[in-house]
Amino acid sequence: METPIRIIGLVVPDLLDSHFAEVAKGVARILRPQGYTVLIANSEGDAASEQQVVSLLLGCPQVEGLILASAQPPDDVGLFKLIEKHKLPYVLIDRTFPGLDANYVGANDVEIGALATEHLIARGCRHIAHIHGPQTSTGLGRSQGYAAALSRHALKLAPGYVASGGSGDAAGYQAMRKLLTVNPRLDGVVCFNDAVAVGAIKAIIEAGLEVPYDIEVVGAGNLHYSDILRVPLSTIDLNSPLVGERAAELLLRLKQSSQPRPPEQILIPFELVPRKSSQAVCV
Repeated sequence: METPIRIIGLVVPDLLDSHFAEVAKGVARILRPQGYTVLIANSEGDAASEQQVVSLLLGCPQVEGLILASAQPPDDVGLFKLIEKHKLPYVLIDRTFPGLDANYVGANDVEIGALATEHLIARGCRHIAHIHGPQTSTGLGRSQGYAAALSRHALKLAPGYVASGGSGDAAGYQAMRKLLTVNPRLDGVVCFNDAVAVGAIKAIIEAGLEVPYDIEVVGAGNLHYSDILRVPLSTIDLNSPLVGERAAELLLRLKQSSQPRPPEQILIPFELVPRKSSQAVCV
C-alpha cells in the first residue's frame, strides 16, 4: 500500500527573495524527515492571489497545516478566521497582524530598523534617509525603528528624508533617485531590505556619488550576493533558515497537542553585518 501524501503548505510573498528561499529550506529541513511534503506557493505579494491559494489548500484533504508570510492588509484578518474555521493549524512568519492572536515566528522589526540606523549614526552620519518597504508589519516596524533611533539622537526626520521603495531593486532605485533630488545633503540611507539597497546604490553611483564616501547604505536580509557586490553591502542578518525551522517545529507541536494551546510568539535573533557600504565616516 502506498504511503499517503501528507502536505504542509508554505505561502510566501516572493520566493525569489532569498530570505524566503532560506526560510523554505529551514521548513523543509524539519518537516521532510517527519514524512511531510512541503508545498510552496508564491503569492507575489498580492492579497487576492494569496486568498485563492489558501482556499485551494483548505480544500485539499492532504494538507495538514499552513505556514504563511501573509500579504493581507494589516487590518484584515478575514483569511485567518477562515483558516481557523477549517480547524487547520497555522503559523505566521515575518508579518504580524494587530488584533490577531496567532502563533508567530519572526524578528522584532522595530529593533531591526533601529539597529541599522544606529549603525549609521555611530559611523558619523547625520542626514540619514529611509527607503521603507510595503505596508506590512515588517515595513512599518522597520520604519518605526528608524524614526525612533533618529529621535534618540535628536536628528532630523522630515518628509524629504523618507521614500517608498517597496521590496525590490527597481523600486529602491527609483526611491533613491527621488531622495537625491529632494535632499542632496544625505549622507546615509537605511533600506527596507537588501534588494532595495542594491537599487539605491545603483542610483547613487549613477548620480556621480560614491558609496560609502558620499553616502553610506545599510540593508536587511544578508542576501547571498551581499558580500560580492561592486560595493559589498552592510546588512542585518535575519537568520532566515532558523525562522523556517522554528516555524516548522511550532507547527508540529500544534499538530501533536491534544488540547488547544495558547499562541506562541518566537522572536529570532538577528545581527548587524558591516561591510564596505558603511565603512566611511560621514561629515
